[in-house]
Amino acid sequence: MEDSLVSRDRYFAEIEPYVGNGNAKVITGIRRCGKSTLLEICRHRLTDANVVYINTELHEFSSLGDWEKLLSYIESEYRQGIDNVLIVDEIQNIEKWELIICDLIARKMFDIYLTGSNANLLSSEYSTHLGGRFNRIRMLPLSYEECKVFAERFLSKKDVLDRYMRVGGFPILWISDVPERSCMQTVRDITEVILSKDIEQRFNIRNHVLLRDIYCTILSTIGSYVSSNNIYFIIRSTGSKTTVDTVNEYIGHLEAANLIIRANVFNLKGRRTLENKHKYYATDLGLKHSLLGYRPEDISGHMENILFIELMYRGYEVYVGDYNGKEIDLVAIKDGSRLYIQACSSIDSQKTFDREFGNLAKIPDSFPKYVVMMEPGAYRGVTDTGIICCSLVEFLEKENY
Repeated sequence: MEDSLVSRDRYFAEIEPYVGNGNAKVITGIRRCGKSTLLEICRHRLTDANVVYINTELHEFSSLGDWEKLLSYIESEYRQGIDNVLIVDEIQNIEKWELIICDLIARKMFDIYLTGSNANLLSSEYSTHLGGRFNRIRMLPLSYEECKVFAERFLSKKDVLDRYMRVGGFPILWISDVPERSCMQTVRDITEVILSKDIEQRFNIRNHVLLRDIYCTILSTIGSYVSSNNIYFIIRSTGSKTTVDTVNEYIGHLEAANLIIRANVFNLKGRRTLENKHKYYATDLGLKHSLLGYRPEDISGHMENILFIELMYRGYEVYVGDYNGKEIDLVAIKDGSRLYIQACSSIDSQKTFDREFGNLAKIPDSFPKYVVMMEPGAYRGVTDTGIICCSLVEFLEKENY
């Protein structure tokens, strides 16, 4: 079985230090990003353990929807004298799941691995129940480098970056040579399941049209500042009736379902986060293109989105930067270090040059600063002020920043 799957090594490396530590390992991420496959590979690697595997979305486990029945089933599968591993896929479908896991952790019965599609899976409420006895691994769709691995194995020769920018990184799109139109239909289907099952059913949303209008509006603003008020006025201008509170509520649901990710502003001079100013990025660019179509004029926003997700994939906390009122597209922070990044498709005027290079040059520290372009041409290299200019591919393929 494992031979037919592709290992996501970065996530195995993140899980490995937690194996057997007594905590629940919780893998969260958008539907179809590869969580189940990751656990399936784990399952087949654990040949010396008794592995209890439960997928809450399979019919064979449908009778276990009640938490007491599920706990009884898990207990009946325990085996004395050997290591026991519990794997539960899409744990959020079980009401009061945290009570089961807390009980099993306290009794030290299983090494526990869980997946969930809800970003609020480990909210403060659940964290309190689990007493901090969990390790979270956030999973994303395929990165550019992972797409290259998939393309090498499954696809005929292609321009991986172009395909990645157009269809995104859901693994199912990279295991067969299907046309772009079919890829976009697949992503639309994924999106519809998330909207209907993870939001409308879970939160009892009745205005299905409004939810989709708000989502499409957010996708159309990638790379720009946006607020609930902005979206409210855009929606009202189309004749739809809503309130700012409703817009804010629906945005929260879209975040919880991992369809969008918020980037707050980091004030570089004050070294603090500004909660009232932010941008949203698509968890995967294919989500935007499947609903709005691929728009070449949005290329700078597409680049910014890809870079944002890439930096998250590499373990950075990612913000939009502000230095004395000058915007820095992305500020990435990890282990006390920072990266500053400006993304632009090309430099076509002195004004553009001053904005992209000049804003970075004003930052007085020595952390790495990048201007990332589709094709930098004569700008490629390092400026007198230490700013590195490279192509998007070069940045994505760079092992260490």
